[in-house]
Amino acid sequence: MLLRAERATPEHNLAKLTIRKGKAVTFRKAKPVLTPISGTTYAKVLRALKQYRDTLSPSSQFLLSFYRPVAAAFKIVGTGSVATHDYVVLHLSGEDAADPLFLQVKQALPSAYAPYVRSSKTPTNQGERVVRGQRMLQFQPDLLLGWGSFSGADYLVRQLNDHKGSVEDDDLAGEGLTEYAVMCGEVLARGHARSGDPAVLAGYIGTNERLDRALAQFAFDYAAQTTRDYESFKKAIRAGKIKASKPYV
Repeated sequence: MLLRAERATPEHNLAKLTIRKGKAVTFRKAKPVLTPISGTTYAKVLRALKQYRDTLSPSSQFLLSFYRPVAAAFKIVGTGSVATHDYVVLHLSGEDAADPLFLQVKQALPSAYAPYVRSSKTPTNQGERVVRGQRMLQFQPDLLLGWGSFSGADYLVRQLNDHKGSVEDDDLAGEGLTEYAVMCGEVLARGHARSGDPAVLAGYIGTNERLDRALAQFAFDYAAQTTRDYESFKKAIRAGKIKASKPYV
């Protein structure tokens, strides 16, 4: 996974997402996944980036000052952010494209927990809420992580896929699944310890195995529910309520 992440660089994104027209570098048109933007929308995105700059640390602002935006595109996001707006902006530091920087301007929606939490400390900008949470939870967050807003929507801004890796299905076979579960547990535990009171958490968990058993039971219940959902999904396909684009097992 780490080896795959090493290949996820701005240079890789440059070759994958852009084309050169003379001296200019622009985004490829690959609808609906990637659509270059211009005019009013492009101007609004750039204004949001000016707001975003003020949310960075002085050292990160200094780093960003070496770059200038040259092109932007609307990008389709993953299943976890369906129906939200997502833009990617190419920045260059010189006349050539030897050192590109891609910033992702991603819409941030209110938390699903918001109706159940009353706090005067909750940020009014949803991008700020997400960014502050990431900065608190992550051991080393993105140096260019910040937020902004335009057209009545809030956005978080970060580098696009910079050394970002993912776990493939084949990695989760045999011992790989156990190792992945342990790694996720360790990262989650460290995030809780960084964002809360470790002593209170330790006291809540206690020294017995009640929490361990509860988590294991939840995992089994979740797996059973997933199986039931998949059976309902297949039943809906057979009944013609859902059209499957590919054969299913």
